[in-house]
Amino acid sequence: MTSERLLGPTHHLRRGERLLHGKDTATAVGAGRAEDWVALDSDVFYGTMDRVAGWRGTSTFLLGAHWFDSREVADWDTAPYWVEEAGAPSWGRPPTPSELALCLCHADPRVRAAALDAAGPAAPLPLLLLRCADGDEPVRDRARAAFARALDTAGDDTVRSLAALALRLGGRRHGRWGRDAVLARTGGVAEDAVRELRAGQGWEHEEARRAGIRAGAAAGVLDERELYGIALTARDPGERLEGLRAALGIRRDATAGKRFLGFLEVCEGSEVRVLALRYALDAGLLSPDDLAGLALGHQDRHVRRLAARVLSDLPGGAAVLGALSGAADGVVRGMAVAALRAGGRADALVPHLTDPSPWVRGLARRGLREASGDPHARLRALCADPAAVTPAAVSGLAEERDAGDAPRLRALLRHPDGAVRARALGGLRLLGALEDAGLPPYADDPDP
Repeated sequence: MTSERLLGPTHHLRRGERLLHGKDTATAVGAGRAEDWVALDSDVFYGTMDRVAGWRGTSTFLLGAHWFDSREVADWDTAPYWVEEAGAPSWGRPPTPSELALCLCHADPRVRAAALDAAGPAAPLPLLLLRCADGDEPVRDRARAAFARALDTAGDDTVRSLAALALRLGGRRHGRWGRDAVLARTGGVAEDAVRELRAGQGWEHEEARRAGIRAGAAAGVLDERELYGIALTARDPGERLEGLRAALGIRRDATAGKRFLGFLEVCEGSEVRVLALRYALDAGLLSPDDLAGLALGHQDRHVRRLAARVLSDLPGGAAVLGALSGAADGVVRGMAVAALRAGGRADALVPHLTDPSPWVRGLARRGLREASGDPHARLRALCADPAAVTPAAVSGLAEERDAGDAPRLRALLRHPDGAVRARALGGLRLLGALEDAGLPPYADDPDP
């Protein structure tokens, strides 16, 4: 075996680990795209979290043919931490640029605040912008004051380089302030910033791509056709739904519902289809007739059933839902029969006494009784005529659980239709009218 076959995956230093080893911020962050800064912030935060939270954990990685402890590559215990006695971080005097960058991303908000006090507007602008969306209010206030001062003196090219990061952070809980501050200088959302966010590949860039969709749609950089294309072709379900939500928000004209229905026909993934339908319902794009069409004929049973369920809640929707009593989907038929029952349409319930679905048959029987009808007598009459009896009618009669129907069911054991014979046999077992000892003769029945 050659030595090359013994080599495993090589461990590369992450951005935060480069900073921990004393590299300057530009070296640590790499290309300096929006996601590079977000990744640096995340690396340092999670690297310092163990000590801040009082945890003690380690991991190993494979380098060549040997396993190494992760602390041999990046020992986060050597990073600056808050020293209670001194009331300050344990950095050098004065702190180095790499220490300040580490502390600006630190898991301890006291360390982040101290780094902002020490660096002020001289801190790297992307890290200041990240801290403008910080979850800790004192840190956030310090960062915004420093960022506003730095932004006043920054050149136009420098501010434009922050646009993608500002859009990326705009969706965070406290990210709107920084987004608006940067866009006020750039004059709006630039196409190259949207393109940068949309260009990332892999799961770690999903949030950036979604932020690019939101920003591109709001600024008109992405049109409806492009957004529907994202909704159909993106690999990440969240990204597809983001594209759809943006497409639905662009225009609400008379054809918007038709465009959405066309999308729903070709959309892949049941979860995406159902959420897409919910978005369209929230947007008010679909009429009762549209929903009835989906309940009757859509390929996805989850879409069919959601459409039927929503119809029942719409004003006047019950009347439309009642027309779905002939749907192929048993659940949709059940909802339709329930609507007929609620509307007192006893005459329309009679055909459903012999529905293929036990649930629908039960709804029909209860509805007829509520209307002072006699479903039992109707089922007996249906089963009395060997030429007209159906398997579902036999099951419906058995479900009445009347021991007096046993002779009628026993007579159907000789019916020429194997399905009728099978239902009759099951009905007798349901009524307790056929013991185990009576089953062997039916084991030779010609019908499987």
